[in-house]
Formats: sequence, C-alpha cells, structure tokens
Amino acid sequence: MTAAHTSGPTRAAGPLADEDETRVATARITATRLGTALVRDPLDRTVHEEMRHFLDHDSEPALMSWETLKSRTPEHLKSRIAALLTAQAQRSAS
Repeated sequence: MTAAHTSGPTRAAGPLADEDETRVATARITATRLGTALVRDPLDRTVHEEMRHFLDHDSEPALMSWETLKSRTPEHLKSRIAALLTAQAQRSAS
C-alpha cells in the first residue's frame, strides 16, 4: 500500500490563508497521511521514501512557519480567524 500524494492548498487553507498558514496546514495533512500509511503498512518502501522526502524537504520550512504562527499576537490570530470564517461563510452562501 502506498500513501497517495496530494499537492496544492487544501480547502481549509484556501487563497485567503497566508503562506505560513498554508504551509503548516499542508504539512499537518501530509504528516498525518504518512503516519497513517506507516501504521497500515510499516514496511512499504514507497511510504518510507515519501516520509524521507517530507522530512528532508518540507518539515523544516513547516516548523519555521509554525514558529511564526505561534509568535503572532492574540489580536492578530483573532483577526485572521474572523477573516477566514467570514470568507468561508461567504463561499458557502454563494
């Protein structure tokens, strides 16, 4: 069994999400997908290769983005949440 690779922003991290938000959301999804694939088939060589690629190329930028998000003020975070929820509501209504 291999883990399917997804690319591009997720629905939750659409065009209104900034680069750090998108990078963290995508990394969380990828890490969860790979972890699940490892549990399902721990000896799948393809999953191991995908995990190595993720760790070598994507994890450090995601960790840096996570630190950036954690350093944001509560006011900034509340503002971002409000903007994203408003955009989501507007998309749902259209």
